[in-house]
Amino acid sequence: MYIPILLDTFSVTGPIFILVLIGLVLRRTGFIDDHFVQVSSRLVFSLCLPVLLFTTISELELGKTIDPQLLYFALAASLVTFLLSWISGSLVQPREDRGVFVQKHFRSNLGVIGLALCANAYGFEGLAIASILMAVLTVAYNVQSVFVLSFYANTQFSWRKVLLDIVRNPLIIAILLATAAALFRVPLPEILRSSGEYLGRLALPLALLGTGAGMNLRTLRESGRMTLGVLVLKTILLPGLVALGAIGLGFSAQTVGILFLLFVSPTASASFVMVKAMGGNAMLAANLIMVTTVAAMFTASLGLFLLRVFGYA
Repeated sequence: MYIPILLDTFSVTGPIFILVLIGLVLRRTGFIDDHFVQVSSRLVFSLCLPVLLFTTISELELGKTIDPQLLYFALAASLVTFLLSWISGSLVQPREDRGVFVQKHFRSNLGVIGLALCANAYGFEGLAIASILMAVLTVAYNVQSVFVLSFYANTQFSWRKVLLDIVRNPLIIAILLATAAALFRVPLPEILRSSGEYLGRLALPLALLGTGAGMNLRTLRESGRMTLGVLVLKTILLPGLVALGAIGLGFSAQTVGILFLLFVSPTASASFVMVKAMGGNAMLAANLIMVTTVAAMFTASLGLFLLRVFGYA
């Protein structure tokens, strides 16, 4: 009875993590190197992914796609997961590492793993809804991350830094431009639209290969009990809580599935950059990104399977 659902679930999560695994194997065998990872990451986040978001959102009928209640719920969910993460992080020693732990709990890899999972699960519509939610959550994550890292680093919280990070973020810029294009029905010339689609198709596969290539399995052996706590909260409890909240409020099965897949996604790589820039424990940050990425391969599959068994995804 459950075999077709299980196979369908693996058809969603399997290709994502197979590409991550291929990236890891290619890096371990020397087929690709650190230079490839750096260049491909810059290409993805500065060009391919913004183009994917622009071509996706600009073609939408926003009045039919955007549900204000969903946006409000996503913001509320990000705040609740942030506060719960902070409570759990208050037990971490030394105190200076608490900001790193808190950020690793709530900040998800929306732009790569999250979008890829939603696109695989629900096609173009899933990608479109996830892209819009990503805009809201990215802003919230930036504000929350700078605040908590500043708090535990005993530095002054800088709204200027937060605003600059948001304004200069290529993904946010692409989403805003695409939203304007969709609202005002600005037609794209066919040659630009086709070129944009080609670039957009590169985004997720290239990003997933880069994610795998950047992984270091040694960090799994070095992870301790506190890291296990991060895994349980980040990849099981918090996304499960978000999914239950969405079910309780009567959101559609597709919407519940999208929210779960976004919040169950592993810790974002951007969190490492922010920790390093603010003088935090960069080694710890990298370690937690790796272990949540590996754990999410299993919890995303299991969670989506359970939601589908009970008709909620």
